[in-house]
Formats: sequence, structure tokens, C-alpha cells
Amino acid sequence: MRNIACTFNVDGIPTKVNLRKLPRERRFQAVIDRSITEYIISDETNEIEYYEGPELSEYLFTRISALIRQYFPNVKAIMKIGEDNYEDYDDY
Repeated sequence: MRNIACTFNVDGIPTKVNLRKLPRERRFQAVIDRSITEYIISDETNEIEYYEGPELSEYLFTRISALIRQYFPNVKAIMKIGEDNYEDYDDY
């Protein structure tokens, strides 16, 4: 598990953000003022999306997604766009 801590100025107020990657998953936790918001990398679009917890402002979301892309570049979705979606296979 990796942790990143940083401080952003939101409307002139310093806001401390702890970003944590959950092990063996494509989920990330952003801890701000003791509240946990989770983000996930989508299987279809390979983009960072909101998962659960209190929603953050658009400014914080863009900053957190930039941190995820910069510090966790090897975390990718399982399926890529245009590849099989596993619906073509029969269940045995």
C-alpha cells in the first residue's frame, strides 16, 4: 500500500489530503478531514471515477485524479476499449 500526503489551498483554506492506494485493487482512498472518499479506475474507459463516500468539489477531484495518474501510472483497467467483454464466451 502506498500513501501520499499533500496540502491544497481551497478558497484560501489549506486542506490536507491523504491519498492511499488499496492493495491488489484499482481503488484509491482520499482522506480529507477524517472523511474517506473512494475512487476507482473504470474497467471500460480506464478513467478515474467516484466510487463511494462524500463527494468532493470539482477542484479537489481534478487535483486528486492528477495525483493518481502521476504517482500510480501502472494501475490500469483489466479490459481495454475495443477488446472482448467476456460476453462472447459460453458458461460451462
